This record gives sequence, structure tokens and C-alpha cells, in this order.
Amino acid sequence: MKEDSHIDYLLLFTTFILLGIGLTALFSASAAFAYVNRGDLYFYLKRQLVWLAIGIISLWLSAKFNYRKYRVLYRPFLFLTFLFLCLVFVPGIGKESRGVYRSIGVGFISFTPSEIAKLGVVIYLSFSLVKKKDKMESYINGSLPYFIILGVISILVVMEPDLGSALIIAVIAFILLYAGGARISHLLYTIFLASVPLYFSIFEVGYRKSRIMSFLNPEQDPLGMGFHSIHLKSSLGSGGLWGLGLGQGKEKLFYLPTPHTDSIFAVIGEELGFIGTFLIVALFFFIAYRGLRIAQKASDGLGKLLALGLTSLICVQAIVNMGVATVLLPTTGTTLPFISYGGSSLLVSLVAIGILLNISKNSQKESV
Repeated sequence: MKEDSHIDYLLLFTTFILLGIGLTALFSASAAFAYVNRGDLYFYLKRQLVWLAIGIISLWLSAKFNYRKYRVLYRPFLFLTFLFLCLVFVPGIGKESRGVYRSIGVGFISFTPSEIAKLGVVIYLSFSLVKKKDKMESYINGSLPYFIILGVISILVVMEPDLGSALIIAVIAFILLYAGGARISHLLYTIFLASVPLYFSIFEVGYRKSRIMSFLNPEQDPLGMGFHSIHLKSSLGSGGLWGLGLGQGKEKLFYLPTPHTDSIFAVIGEELGFIGTFLIVALFFFIAYRGLRIAQKASDGLGKLLALGLTSLICVQAIVNMGVATVLLPTTGTTLPFISYGGSSLLVSLVAIGILLNISKNSQKESV
């Protein structure tokens, strides 16, 4: 007999554990940086707490809102994604940070459109693939329109420039397309075609080529492009098994260029050691497990695809961030969900969890 479905409280509890770890690690990683650059030890923590409050409200609302009702919103959401990505390049609206334009806003309020694009792509593809399921055997009528849409989104994101987010969006999209019925040959053919512009976007752009070269051999330019990779390894390596102790890390003191964003996993490794980083990895594995379980038990194809896409959104980004921090991947500037400083990333991740909770709540299958 089928039981009444319920919210996945284990997923919710795991999310809040990561949020608690994130706030603690963020303050430790950002305090000195914030004091020198902003004159306030708590600058980044206070801003993150504001976004966290907004994110928790958004999580609650998205958990209450039946995911099937997004049907009327998925096309407008895609349009807004394109609009926001274009607004980045509008003077006065696009905001500069460290020489690049990746956010939009007015005054102190700003958000990152590439983060919104990740959620927009998941929602659009999930609804559209269910609707076009019977056409996915055809390349022209099935997969090609999606590849064109993804190509335009990727070009806009790469122009910011943010190649890392573009690749994450592509990976998430390909996972959904495969699950939605696209033929493997179509996906491989598209990857082959995309490899040419990808090659030029990396090796014909000076700083990206330098990043790849420094990733392969950071000691060749230890004070230049290899500086970040060397100090990431130093930060993780010096933590040992148990770490130096919370707040005792040295690499965050202006050796790691962004200790509170894409380098925060290395700071955790230095201060909490292998045990701390293993806990973070285990928590993300558990989120992946619960998300895939929700997808498996969803009562309809839409719930299955949406849960798979949202789980991929969180976990692919986490894998990329931790891959960069452990110097297994080149530097991309990708945040660690729930932990790194960044309001847009935090908000999108919490909305993704909220929708997953709603799918679990509305599932008509037995929950164990």
C-alpha cells in the first residue's frame, strides 16, 4: 500500500548543517580580508546573513508551491534569463568586480545572472523535455533547438567572462537532455562541434591559456599565474588530519586571493583538516543521494527530470569548486554551494532545495 508522501527532512537537515558550517567558515575566511578592505570584520558575514534570510524564505515558499505550477512560468523564466545575461553588458546596470562584469543591480543590491541561468535552464529543460519527449529521437526537431538555446546562453556567459559557469550549465543541460531522451550520438556530435569554439575560447584568450599552463605546472610561474594553485595546495596540505584549528589558518591572510568565495574549501582544509573536508564531501554526497532518491520516487516524468536537474545544479557546482580547491581542475571562480560567500549562489541553491522538498512532498510513491 502507498503511504502519504512527506517532505524529505533528511535533505533539509543536511542543508542546514552545510549552512551552519558555511557561516562559520565564511567568517573565519573573510574576517581579515573584510577588515583590510572594508574596515569591518563582519562585513561579508552580515551580507551573507541577509541573503540567508531571503534564501530561507525562498526555500519555504518554493517548498510550499506545487512544482507542477511552474508550467506557466518556464518560458518567461527562460526569457528573463536571456534578459538578465544581456543586462550585464549595459553601462550603469552591469557591475564591475575585479575587472569583469558578472553581476547586475542598482546601488548595494546586485545579483549574478549566470547563477539565475543555471536554475532557468533546469526549469526550462525539465518542462520542455517532458512536452517534447516523443520528438527527442530526431536531431533537427528534438535536440537541436535545445543546443541552439544553450549555445546562446553559453556565449553570453563566456562574454562576461565566466567560462566556468558556462561549462557547468552545459554539463547540467547534457545530463537533463540524456535523461529526457536525447540520443547519445546527438550529444557526442554536439560535444565534438562545441570543442572547436571551446578550444579557441581557452587557448586564444591569454589569461585562460595562462591558467591552463599554470595549472599543469604552477611552479613555472610561482609569483604569477601559479600563485593561486601553489597556495591552494599549501593550505590543504598544512591542515593535516585534524587541521590547525578554527580561525588559525595562515593562507587566508592574503595568500589565497579569494578565501571567502572559490577558495573557501581550502581554508576549511587548513583549519579543520582532512576530517573537515571529508565531512563537507560526505554531506554533498548525501544531498546527491537524497536528490536522486526524490527523482527516482517522483510520481511523474516532470518531477523526475526536475529533481535530477536541481540535484545536478548543486552537486556539479560543488564538484567543480572542490576540484579547483584541490588543484584537480583549473581555476574557474566557482562558488561552493551553501558555504561560499555569494548571495545569488546561496539563493539559487536554497530555492533548488525548496523545489526538491516540494517534489518529495507531492510524490505519490512510498517513501522509506
